[in-house]
Amino acid sequence: MFRALSDSIDFLLGLIMWPLATAVIYYYPDIFSLFTTTVSSFITNASPIYLAGAVFFLFFRVNLLPFIKFPKFWNFNKGKYTFASRLDTWEHEFNHWFFAILTFKPGSSFKTFSKPNELGHAGYMWPQYGSNWLITIGPYFFPTFTFLLLPLIFIPYEPLYPFLQFLLGWSISFHIIQNIVDVIQNWKPEVEGSFTDLTTLTVKQPNQTTFSIYRSWMFAILMIPALNFVVFTYILIVLQQNF
Repeated sequence: MFRALSDSIDFLLGLIMWPLATAVIYYYPDIFSLFTTTVSSFITNASPIYLAGAVFFLFFRVNLLPFIKFPKFWNFNKGKYTFASRLDTWEHEFNHWFFAILTFKPGSSFKTFSKPNELGHAGYMWPQYGSNWLITIGPYFFPTFTFLLLPLIFIPYEPLYPFLQFLLGWSISFHIIQNIVDVIQNWKPEVEGSFTDLTTLTVKQPNQTTFSIYRSWMFAILMIPALNFVVFTYILIVLQQNF
């Protein structure tokens, strides 16, 4: 049963891939306008604690805090990735896995590596019944930590709110900044003959061609910003219900 559902969804996603991208182009002004209006309203009405959490992570990420430094991604003494790097990889691979589960691939699994594998990857997700573009692109628009924290805002316990608002601001900043880093790192493979998420959106390894890679990049350029605008519009609207 799951195989039939998974195959049907994969087929449907493949069918709507470029019509959806075309629709995004058409509605981009509306998507962006709603996003900017929502952001403006949120900034005007929200507690400054949200902003404090977001700025804290930004300063932490670029090493502007005098009392704590952003951890390096590689432990030179032990010759492996640091815990912080593996946590970031875990969140990325978890997103792949989460969208695999949503598309009826219950036997999917993922793993992070202590060292790069032979293809230069820090982690990998094995989708049951094959992958699709939604699984591949999922980590680039879905802020895991923000969505885990979001339901807590409805707990009717006001002393919790300042701490939660700070964490939500932190999580939003984390996603935006790390997402930019992930896009840059996954734009091209570091190891010759390897592949990345953003080169396999249209054709999977090892059947890629130069043309398919360019199509994958085009789809990523269109969809990643648009999906982030949509997701964060929704998140900020939800948060404003709690003001």
